[in-house]
Amino acid sequence: MQEAGETKSMFICRALERILTDRELRKTQHGQLRRACEVARDEIKAELDRERHGSEPPAKAKFIEADKYFLPFELACQTKSPRIVSTSLDCLQKLIAYGHITGNAPDKGIAGKRLIDRIVDTICNCFQGPQTDEGVQLQIIKALLTVVTSPYVEIHEATVLQTVRTCYNIYLASKNLVNQTTAKATLTQMLNVIFNRMEMQAVGEAYSYGRCDVQTQELRDHEKQQLTLHSPASHKLTASPQVTPRLHSRQPLETPAPTKQDITNAVQNHGSEDDGGMSGGIHPIEPGACVTCVFV
Repeated sequence: MQEAGETKSMFICRALERILTDRELRKTQHGQLRRACEVARDEIKAELDRERHGSEPPAKAKFIEADKYFLPFELACQTKSPRIVSTSLDCLQKLIAYGHITGNAPDKGIAGKRLIDRIVDTICNCFQGPQTDEGVQLQIIKALLTVVTSPYVEIHEATVLQTVRTCYNIYLASKNLVNQTTAKATLTQMLNVIFNRMEMQAVGEAYSYGRCDVQTQELRDHEKQQLTLHSPASHKLTASPQVTPRLHSRQPLETPAPTKQDITNAVQNHGSEDDGGMSGGIHPIEPGACVTCVFV
């Protein structure tokens, strides 16, 4: 209960008081904004008084629903005063970051849309081009990054494209180097978060329907392989003994040159195998005769 009261006084009441004390609010064109801030401030103070006296139920006082206080901040973002716009964006960013604004309720002004779509549209419309105040540009970047990365808020389709487009426009149109660098880094972080959520949702749907696609199976196999490679058991393999091959020196066999007697015996044996003796003009080799002249 104490945390809820501190949140109301810290985020909402201080922002409303700061807007009400701004000298721009004295102008007649900001009469609707002034009345909306006063109504929201009085309502919050009444709730804080009921919490102090214990008349507020604990379950309700434990967490505040700041969606109903969005109207004064929406009107503040529509003004041309950089101080009022920066104060409003800063308060919205903190309320979204801590989950006090979820925007899941349907938008009463536009059928078929939720309140978070209206909140994102209000934040993006604060950027009016290169002439937008540099402090306002930075607050827009911070608020949009919080909307995309917050676990309490869900945005889809056109709202996601609007956040990405606005950050990209700030990166292109801003003349401040710090804002350009911040917008570029924010855009990269947004896309990483969006694609990670898309992949997780696809994997969850595949498992819920019992259909694991090939890419998911390959990813699981790769993870198992990495775990196997980095596991301690893989480093306990004993090395096999090395077998040192023996090098045998092989020398070519030297065939001795045939002698004259060997040639004579070979010719005689060949003739005896053909017709049982020497025939066909084959004469025996006489000792001392030339080997090449044995055939007539």
